[in-house]
Amino acid sequence: MAHRPLILATASLTTYLGETAFRLCENYADAIVRAGGLPVVFPLTERFDVYDEYLDRADGLMLTGGADIEPARYRSALERCGVEALSGERLVGETTPLRDAAELHLLFGAEQRGLPILGICRGAQIMNIAHGGTLYHDLDAQHAPASGALAIVHNEYMDGRISHTVEIKGESVLGGILGESELAVNSLHHQAIRDLGAGYAASAIAPDGVIEAIERPDAPFMLGVQWHPEYHASTEPMARLFNRFVGACAQAR
Repeated sequence: MAHRPLILATASLTTYLGETAFRLCENYADAIVRAGGLPVVFPLTERFDVYDEYLDRADGLMLTGGADIEPARYRSALERCGVEALSGERLVGETTPLRDAAELHLLFGAEQRGLPILGICRGAQIMNIAHGGTLYHDLDAQHAPASGALAIVHNEYMDGRISHTVEIKGESVLGGILGESELAVNSLHHQAIRDLGAGYAASAIAPDGVIEAIERPDAPFMLGVQWHPEYHASTEPMARLFNRFVGACAQAR
């Protein structure tokens, strides 16, 4: 019997019975298991050598959703783009600086090892800022819809209900995986990708112009989506995304 590919899944920090705890919604793990993978949720620690050992044994990395990313991580990139550094920072919600640092370390380590990488919501944003990209601190305050387009409520539901559509570029890796030119998605975010990081291409766009997916065509599998496909991983076409990711992880063994 073939071994399931081992896929690292990042977790959030929370509080349980007065103690700091790690949290990962079960639908992330369920999506990986359903696609044939073996998810491993690992702790946040300042011992980054521990992450290196995880990466040496892993076949893939999934960067999950969670708290806002600390603006200091991309402030200099905003300044290079002529954006006032402190503009809107008061709109940033809860942050976890240790998680930011850990995920950036994991991302670079996974890239160096040629591991497949899937980013979801916050995960896609981490992927973008890691390579010099920027974020909108808060879409309602900082993003104007594309000319002639209606505004979209991006932080709409917490239960995975469909919120809006995205246009998927047909020549993209994502388009090839999903086989769709338009996709109805859920929307659980108030921040989003502003300027693309080096090497990335936008592969899905919301009707208001917000970037909804990014990818690196030169990588074995490096794809980030702004929506939460794990809520719908048991149905097509979302299942194809996890099947392709886990399949790429199996080939990386």
